[in-house]
Amino acid sequence: MKRFILFCFLIVTVIQTYGQSFARLSFVADPSVNWMRTGSSDVKNGKSILGYDFGLNGDFYFSDDERYSLSSGVMITNTGGELSYWGKSDFGFSETTLPALTKIKYQLRYVEIPANIKLKTDDFNGVKYWGTLGFSGMINISAKGTSNNGALSKANINDEVNLFNLAMNVGVGFDYDLGSTNSITAGLIFQNGLLDVTTDNAFTDKTIINSLKLKIGLVF
Repeated sequence: MKRFILFCFLIVTVIQTYGQSFARLSFVADPSVNWMRTGSSDVKNGKSILGYDFGLNGDFYFSDDERYSLSSGVMITNTGGELSYWGKSDFGFSETTLPALTKIKYQLRYVEIPANIKLKTDDFNGVKYWGTLGFSGMINISAKGTSNNGALSKANINDEVNLFNLAMNVGVGFDYDLGSTNSITAGLIFQNGLLDVTTDNAFTDKTIINSLKLKIGLVF
C-alpha cells in the first residue's frame, strides 16, 4: 500500500508539471465482471466472478481543446475467475494434491498501469462522449485460491500465477460537466487478456483473463 501511495504521488507530480490546461486528474472506481478462458482440453472455463479497480487516472492532452489525450495512471485491480481441472488423475496445485474434476476460484490482485489513447467529442449540452483504445501492463501482488472440495480456502497460490500480465483495452463513455474544471466520467471498458496468467505447473494451457468494467470517476 505504501508503494501504491508513492506511485500516486508521482502521478500527481507529473500532471502538475504539465500544467492544468494540458492534463486532467481523476479518481476512478471500476466494478467489474471477470472470467478466465483457457484453450486446454483438460481445463474448462468456469463461472465469472465480480471484482473492482480503484486508483488515479491522468489524461494528458495533445491540444488545448482537450479532444485527444494519452490516458494513463495507476490502479489496484482485483480480478480472477474459475477453472475446472478435468484431468483423469490427481494433480498437484500449490503444494496440495487435488482430485480430478476440481474447480478452483482464482482471486487475483494486480498493480495496473494503463496506456490508452482517448478521443473525445465536442461539448453537447454539458456532455462530451469519448472512446478509448490501448493496453494495460500489470504486476501481480496477491493470488488466492479456493477449491470446491474445501482443500483450498483463499490459500496463497502465488506459485501458480505468473508475475506479469498484459491486456488490451477498448471502451466508450462520456464526461458530464459539473462546472469549472470538474466533471463526472462514466463508461464501459472491455479488457482482453493477452498473456498466460497461470504457470501451468500441472497442465499445459494458456489461460487469460477477460473483464467488463463499469468505469466511474470524478475529474478535477
